[in-house]
Amino acid sequence: MRAFLAYILLASMIGSAVEWGDRAEGDLRWGETLQMGDYTLEAADFTPEDVTPRMVMLKLYKNGELIATRALKSGDSFSLDDEVRVVAQEVRRRDYLVDESAEPRARVVLFVRAVPELQIRVVSDEDVYKAGDWAKLEIEIENVGTADAEEAVIEVTSDPAIFRSRYSRSILSPGEVWDEDPDTEDIDPIAERFKVPSVPGPEEVSLRVHARYLDSEVGVHESWGGTSFDIFGPLKLYKRTEDEIRFGKSGYVHLTASNGGDRALEADLSDSTGRDFAADAALRWKMTIPPGSSEAVSYTISAKKPGEGQILPPAEAVYTIDGRAYTVKSTSAIVDVIGPLVEVKKSVSSSKIEKGEEVTVNLTAKNVGNRRTKASVNETIPSWARLVSGETKLSHLLLPGEAAGLEYTISCPEAGSFEIPPTSVCYRDEEGTACTLESSRLRITVEDEEIDDSTAAEIDGNGTALPSQASDEENGIEMKGDQRYDGKDEAKGGGSVSGRAQEEGSVLWAIPVLILIIFVALDRYL
Repeated sequence: MRAFLAYILLASMIGSAVEWGDRAEGDLRWGETLQMGDYTLEAADFTPEDVTPRMVMLKLYKNGELIATRALKSGDSFSLDDEVRVVAQEVRRRDYLVDESAEPRARVVLFVRAVPELQIRVVSDEDVYKAGDWAKLEIEIENVGTADAEEAVIEVTSDPAIFRSRYSRSILSPGEVWDEDPDTEDIDPIAERFKVPSVPGPEEVSLRVHARYLDSEVGVHESWGGTSFDIFGPLKLYKRTEDEIRFGKSGYVHLTASNGGDRALEADLSDSTGRDFAADAALRWKMTIPPGSSEAVSYTISAKKPGEGQILPPAEAVYTIDGRAYTVKSTSAIVDVIGPLVEVKKSVSSSKIEKGEEVTVNLTAKNVGNRRTKASVNETIPSWARLVSGETKLSHLLLPGEAAGLEYTISCPEAGSFEIPPTSVCYRDEEGTACTLESSRLRITVEDEEIDDSTAAEIDGNGTALPSQASDEENGIEMKGDQRYDGKDEAKGGGSVSGRAQEEGSVLWAIPVLILIIFVALDRYL
């Protein structure tokens, strides 16, 4: 019996030895939740007002999954696997004077067990190494948890397998940083130093640090950290250019391939100027690079537009060792292109007009470069057009981003399709270099005036023009209804129609002939 009581006492002591760490507390009403880490506590329901003792139904979730449901009164608590603990400090009703209603509330506290957590940070002194260099790594470890990290073991490995090491520490308290030499004032992190091996081609090395440690309840915990760096192969490629190029002039680009290996390399070298530059040659070369030496090529480029910080893309070299191809790239080159650049926009108010109408021409010159310039424009009026108003000359000092323009109006006396010639804009940079730029060509269609309805009515179905009223009036003949009357006949009072008079004359000459025929026929009959 005494042994059993001793066991119960020991078990209770062990249970009470759980160390609780972070906590969150609050007043919860129906449906409200309390959040801490992966855990969520919800006040799902309350007992009716007339039921005592007052209780709250609590639901506990971990990562969104329901793990426990408990009904607690004031002062009750529960825990799960010594990982999380819930305490209902008070369950009550609070009266609200505004609407004379009562709403139940529960003041709850959520605890999570105190656990250690090692935070690992790995830093290399360089991002890239070449064969034979000495690389140095520093591994910083800190316990950012709420309990001691016990029996900590640190393993450092690399891929590919260049080195491997192991460290251990009996205990690391909360907030404590791993110190390789506690006797000094400075904190000395774990340091790794190794010689970089020779590799046939560029290679990335991944470093991984694994920490395994225990808490006070012999629970196992793990942490990870790492970094990576690159190792040069035997061939290195460099690209450089002038820091500044004047727009409109050429600049040099230099490529250098260096062989740091122990054998000759056959390399195919290629480069690109990108979209903002043009080169004077095809940017491809074949070269043999002896061990321990370098080969260089150069070419010139010209910029398509001014701009600071323009980027030339990396050059590329391909070589083969033991049947495997390796690719090496240089860094990008950055260059400032200095100078003015004037862009011209030219437009017309309408591309189709009628003969005699006016059209307005607009021209804008803008300095899109990064240096000031003086721009000059002298518009030429086409021979088919007549200047009505406006200015055709422009001379203006343009700062970077500044624009100037002119506007003039012309008329078109003749019908047809005409072209407004492009405008030439002349400008100079700060060194006096002259530049010329042309605008686009514009076309204008000039149409005849529209035919009015009265004229259209005087054209027959075959497209032949009928005599017009105007021409008859000019000849002293006026139209009445569908007939034409001569003014002379009307003046005599006859009111005869000239067309009808001709008809009557042609009938009168046939009457004697008809009488003669009748007499001849009667004579024969008698």
